Amino acid sequence: MKISVSLSYNISEPLTYRIPDDAEIQAGMRVLVPLGRRHVLGWVTGLDSPYAGRLKSILGIIDDPFLPGADLLEFARLAAAAYFTSAGVILDHCLPPSLKSPRNLRLRDGSNEARLAGLASVEIERRSAEGPLRLYFKKPSQVAPAVSVATGAAPPPRWLLGSDSGQAYLEACERVLAEGRSVILVVPDNATARYWQSILPGVDPCHAEVRNAVRERTWNEYRLGKCGIVCGGISALAMPLAAIGLLIVDRAASPLYARPQGSPFHLDHLAGLRARAGGLPLLCGSPSHTCASWERRAEIGLDDRRPAPGPAHHVHPLKGRERGIPPALLDMARQNAQEGRKTLILVNRIQPALHFFCADCGRVAACPNCGGVLQSGEDGEIRCRRCAFRDDAPGNCRRCGRPLETLHDISIESLARALERGCGEEAVLTLTASDLKDAQAALNQAHERPLVIATLAALSPFFHGLFAAVVWIKPESFFSMEEFNAAEMIHACGAEIASLLGAGGELHVFSVFHFHYALQYLMDEENFFERELKYRRWFLLPPFSGVYELELRADRLRSLAAAMRELYGRCRDSLNVRRAYLLSRRKQRGSFRGVLELHADAGAIVDAGLHRIRRSVLRRTAG
Repeated sequence: MKISVSLSYNISEPLTYRIPDDAEIQAGMRVLVPLGRRHVLGWVTGLDSPYAGRLKSILGIIDDPFLPGADLLEFARLAAAAYFTSAGVILDHCLPPSLKSPRNLRLRDGSNEARLAGLASVEIERRSAEGPLRLYFKKPSQVAPAVSVATGAAPPPRWLLGSDSGQAYLEACERVLAEGRSVILVVPDNATARYWQSILPGVDPCHAEVRNAVRERTWNEYRLGKCGIVCGGISALAMPLAAIGLLIVDRAASPLYARPQGSPFHLDHLAGLRARAGGLPLLCGSPSHTCASWERRAEIGLDDRRPAPGPAHHVHPLKGRERGIPPALLDMARQNAQEGRKTLILVNRIQPALHFFCADCGRVAACPNCGGVLQSGEDGEIRCRRCAFRDDAPGNCRRCGRPLETLHDISIESLARALERGCGEEAVLTLTASDLKDAQAALNQAHERPLVIATLAALSPFFHGLFAAVVWIKPESFFSMEEFNAAEMIHACGAEIASLLGAGGELHVFSVFHFHYALQYLMDEENFFERELKYRRWFLLPPFSGVYELELRADRLRSLAAAMRELYGRCRDSLNVRRAYLLSRRKQRGSFRGVLELHADAGAIVDAGLHRIRRSVLRRTAG
């Protein structure tokens, strides 16, 4: 008998293994299989396979009461197809911490118990020669009652626009809970999870800051039939709840969703796949539209509760070669503090960067090789931000020959020092993500200080309507302007900043890209999306097409170039190859690497067979 196994590794296609015909196996069970010289875990996703080549036998079957339902298996399939990863990687997120690691597996040997991690590979293969081993966890999951889960077509998402969505969430949750079903509330960061835990009664958090024992207890309670609200990231989204009635994506347009930390997945996109797989209603709360929701605003349910008109905003131009703190910024902050107008200043850097500045020329020293900006490292060495130039001493200005002096760039630390000199130490509060772990204490301090300097972590529901003015310094430093969706991220971030302003508040932007339409139309949604969607149609970008990166690797630069030319010529038109470039002319981890940017759907890439190219990696950028 042949079975298809999706490994808990980033291998996009399931592998086929042999299993005895009399083995009790079903889709969703976990097995131990050989992969080269290793023994890895995987999920059974099919009880048959068209593969006709040589097969290896599985090594063991894991006996555990937990089996993912049809909705979770479909969710794993959809997510794996979209991200070119294994369904097993997605299904691993459905497990509590104790059921993930193979170190916790046990093997019954007669009347004795043996840890799988303590057995050598040769011993495991010897014992499994007579048939698959029966493995189990030291603390197995409990048997859950059988619940039928509807997997019909999901209704279109409903968008709730406005910064104050607490009452709408509360009413929707109460209605679903009264029907005996649960709610999944997806949030972009842990601070937002803590906020909703303090607002909505009975919220069970499930994210990285929650202890493993608590997450384990929450997982077991909801599997056994508890009805409630689970709040968190991918762990909450993939939790196998007994009965789900609603999926909420809070701050759905937040740029934090598009900047995952160490993960290729975008939670807002995965939430849509989970709703589609389970036929669930999807409620998206956000202070602004996305390009996709704006394009479909006539089709989806739209509840716009935003006050009109939006706050006044002013864009202050900065010169590209200017460094240091603009005097206009310091004057504005001091005047607001004297007038009692609470001000938030958003900066992207905590520690200042040291530049070399010529007072006579009024310019920052440039790299002699490429013209980039020179900075001083922690060890005192001079480094170029653009090329590999290094030097020990700054020397003199290359234009006038005068000595150079160090200049602090704009940062939380340098701004705090400058404002403390003019307004006093008690007037300034600095906030980072670590300070917001105790959000209530940070909120109390913010009420007492007229000036708050923070990173984007301050875009938290805790601070809604608190400030009379917000100063956003260099939005282009928060988002790479080379990314296709940089304008959308800036616009979405501006909407979240506006939610922090009280009535009559003002938003001031200091930017080198002051001429960019993302800033000129920051509070003009209609003109912004008209311009942005026209650009997206021209270049086949989301929501009109997907964007994927195919990274090729080779031992020789000529071999890599030949492979990239062949693929470019073959797929340039069918897959809309827009860019082809080398990551570096030097080897990275023993190989040369080149990237082709594909503007196409995942299905077209699979049909072209690009996911099967050896020594390559496919990444979903957006779509």
